[in-house]
Amino acid sequence: MLVSAADMEVATAHDVDALATMLSDAFATDPMVRWPMPTASHDAIREQFRAILRWYVPLGVVWKIDNCRGAAAWLPPSKTDRLTEIEPGIRSDIASLTSDGGARYSKFWDWLGTHAPDEPCWLLDLVGVSPEAQGQGLGQRLVTHGLERARAMGCSAFLETGNERNVAYYQSLGFRTVDQEQAPDDGPVIWFMQTAQAQLSSR
Repeated sequence: MLVSAADMEVATAHDVDALATMLSDAFATDPMVRWPMPTASHDAIREQFRAILRWYVPLGVVWKIDNCRGAAAWLPPSKTDRLTEIEPGIRSDIASLTSDGGARYSKFWDWLGTHAPDEPCWLLDLVGVSPEAQGQGLGQRLVTHGLERARAMGCSAFLETGNERNVAYYQSLGFRTVDQEQAPDDGPVIWFMQTAQAQLSSR
């Protein structure tokens, strides 16, 4: 199914609060969110997403759908350097929400970063749909939206998931598991998934 640009909107600063609430509900039990912040309240998880979105939204990489009932952060290769630049700010904001000053969070995400592909690719950094809207195809549209742009550039796409039930879903959209490891310190098992690099036409 071809996803037109009309189906998606780039999120703005006015959407941050609504999207943070939606994402905290969608990721309430997700291992990649809960393990780095094991004692965090639901309000703290919402603040975590608000901190991330405050940095991501100005980059124009967050897409929303259906009145903020779903959203995805797709980072193209041209934005990866900016991600490196803003990462310290994100971690500083999140550190204030943790009991250990963000040490566990930083160690986990540093480990994840060692698995990133060497070649330029599109990174699906997060995708979430409000629990009451799941099963309606919003998540698929958000993922497909980014995959089409990656293919148009001749690039692969990459993601990480800590939910085994997501693996088959992403496989159905063209991803394959390129690595599967348990995070340090008895952390969650993470699946690293990537699509094949698209071949651009020589015409």
